Amino acid sequence: MLKTISLYTGAGGLDLGVEAAGFTTTVAVEIDKWACQTLRHNRARWNPIQQDIHLVSSSELERISGCESGEAALLVGGPPCQPFSKSAYWSNGDTHRLDDPRADTLSAYLRVLRDLKPKAFLMENVFGITYKGKDEAINLLKRVIHNINQVEGTNYTFSLGVINAANYGVPQTRERVFIIGSREGMNFKFPL
Repeated sequence: MLKTISLYTGAGGLDLGVEAAGFTTTVAVEIDKWACQTLRHNRARWNPIQQDIHLVSSSELERISGCESGEAALLVGGPPCQPFSKSAYWSNGDTHRLDDPRADTLSAYLRVLRDLKPKAFLMENVFGITYKGKDEAINLLKRVIHNINQVEGTNYTFSLGVINAANYGVPQTRERVFIIGSREGMNFKFPL
């Protein structure tokens, strides 16, 4: 079984795609009570935790998922995108990016990556996270993953790709950034 640990699960859209690819979500962390209610109704076996990820220890994720460090096949999640979203530009002229308190969810994702050492990770976010001159979050992710590799003896890669959901049947133009890494150093090749 390809076991997945899910963070920032929302109503489970990303996890449903991962499930369709043959993975099994073993624990799902989501702070929003309505999203958790949806998860409990539709996918109770995902063991949804309604909590701020900063208050959920890695050992609790291990216990609930049944995956000891290094066992999970995949860490998946889309940390909140508001710090990097174009809509903030439209509403108030700029975003706070890493100065936005919600951007600290990137650090929580990286903490779980470091502690649980899944075989691979997948992170999804908005295209704005890659804007030239405003890509400090991408640089932070690369730097921390490099540090995890140095300290933990892993070989996580960092493959970044932009995928437009309209090319996969979604009835809207919806560009998303996917960051995918393999603990064993394999590079991911994105579809054309």
